[in-house]
Amino acid sequence: MKDIFQKCSPARWSVLIFAVVLAGLAAGCRTASLSDANAFASPTGLTARLATPLDIDLTWKDNAKNEAGYFVEYSPEANDEYVIIEALPPGSTKYRHPHLLPNTRFVFRIVPFFGPASNAGEIVTGKQGPQQNPPDEPTNAVPDNTPKVSLRSMATFAQAAPTGFKATLIPPAGAKLEWKNHASDADGILLEIKPPWSKRFIPSAFLSSNQTSQVTFNFPLETKFELRVRPIFYGKPSNSAGQTTGDDPTMGGGTWKRSDVPENPKPTP
Repeated sequence: MKDIFQKCSPARWSVLIFAVVLAGLAAGCRTASLSDANAFASPTGLTARLATPLDIDLTWKDNAKNEAGYFVEYSPEANDEYVIIEALPPGSTKYRHPHLLPNTRFVFRIVPFFGPASNAGEIVTGKQGPQQNPPDEPTNAVPDNTPKVSLRSMATFAQAAPTGFKATLIPPAGAKLEWKNHASDADGILLEIKPPWSKRFIPSAFLSSNQTSQVTFNFPLETKFELRVRPIFYGKPSNSAGQTTGDDPTMGGGTWKRSDVPENPKPTP
């Protein structure tokens, strides 16, 4: 090392020092941990605007640095009772709720969810045929004594990811999924599926937080799927935002009512 330094010219020496400093800064950036407040921040500034009389556009500010995605929720009765209508990928800041009932008030909010995914497993479904039953569970199954850590702290977030995820085909179009849980405080587990027509994993089902297996059926035939599970906890929701839809533009003015099916035109003699 001493010989290398002695052979460096002053200019080369400066370049070498600069490179070493940059490498150190990069390593520091990689190892610096996010604060929980920044990692799990809530979305803010939600607005709901009419894009058309029957389509509502939602926009909000994405503040979280470690979200797994966002749930779009709305209150059917505008009474603070919400249901999920869509799951969006991380970094999302907008959503359109289309084809709504006319002259109706809709209230929305955005809920972030957080949690690390397991490794992915894969199945390839077979051809048409009778669906087989899943294998019988062993009667002397070993209880899950896997050590558990918190999802809700960045200090243990990565260690809370499920491990050993395995997907086994139940011919022709079912799958048995198995994994080991490591999260001590999940609100639930998302089953995520990546079909060949999607570039990302899509939430498919909500499972209980203590599950370590799941059997699912009715996949499309002769198709490859990737699957994984993700323990999650819900972050603090955004502010709520409401909007009232307008008249149905296909009905004309006045009170909304369903139109009759038009008759076919008579042929021209």
